[in-house]
Amino acid sequence: MDFRIRQLQCFLTLSDLLNYNKTARVLYMSQPTITFQIKSLEEAFGVKLFMRDRQQVRLTDAGVAFREYAQNIMDTVHAAHDCLSGLHTRLRLRVACGPVGQFVLLPAVLRALASAYPDFELEVIELTTEQQITRLPEGKVDALLMVGSLPVPGLRFDPICEDGLVAMVSTRSPLAKQNSISVESLRKTPVIASRMKDCRFHQPFLHALLAPYGITPRIVESPQSCTVQFAYAAAGEGLAIATQSMTACIFPNLVARSFQEKLPSMQLGLASMSANESKAMAIFRKVVMDCASIAFPKRSVAEVPRPKATSRPVVLFPDRSQAS
Repeated sequence: MDFRIRQLQCFLTLSDLLNYNKTARVLYMSQPTITFQIKSLEEAFGVKLFMRDRQQVRLTDAGVAFREYAQNIMDTVHAAHDCLSGLHTRLRLRVACGPVGQFVLLPAVLRALASAYPDFELEVIELTTEQQITRLPEGKVDALLMVGSLPVPGLRFDPICEDGLVAMVSTRSPLAKQNSISVESLRKTPVIASRMKDCRFHQPFLHALLAPYGITPRIVESPQSCTVQFAYAAAGEGLAIATQSMTACIFPNLVARSFQEKLPSMQLGLASMSANESKAMAIFRKVVMDCASIAFPKRSVAEVPRPKATSRPVVLFPDRSQAS
């Protein structure tokens, strides 16, 4: 079976007008061409679609039955054309989001997009750090929200805020009774960290963080999920080191305690590929920065220097959907 869209167009127009001359004029074709197209279509299906004599043209029973199928095919073709022709102007983005983004910034971003750009399609997906490093340059994800800078060639990193570190401990832990804790407590208390296969940076970061104090952390490996790691901490399996912004959220059987020592802060931002200059990306970046200026008024973008391209990525307490 072999037929073309032009043949279906000729068939549908002729079935409406039931006149070869009028059909030819409507389609800006010659009458012999219309006759040839209809004959070719009939040969393709092996049936007669029209009966024609000197007085009239009418559909056969096969023609009446085929008309519905032909119309459905043409409707599908038109829908496909409309979809494909509008792809370059379509506002659609796929984003992976870190814990601070999920709990603190993402809700505001979603509200702002829905209000100002109701046609914007934002898909939030879950990725491990290793998946992000692979899929961002491949174009399988467009942006990473509230993450640290990653070692991805051609990465654009827009700083959003600097966030201090806190310990998330079980309410049943003796540490929960203290207003603040010392890093010295980590000599005996395990630290929950992502598995190396999910994130190559988390465990090395914790070792580097505690090395100046002569502490080698006892790592409790966990899936790269914020909620799972908090569940481990709430169960008393160890403590989780998180960013200060996470203290704005309430997690059952878990409390945040600041460190007595001055620990390095985390720089979080919006990561995307420099080559991505789509309208959707530009809109998303502006909305994110506007929302961040409200969510982090004391840690605004203006106060955070852009990291050098050669700076080592710092990944802290990553979720399945982000890198830091």
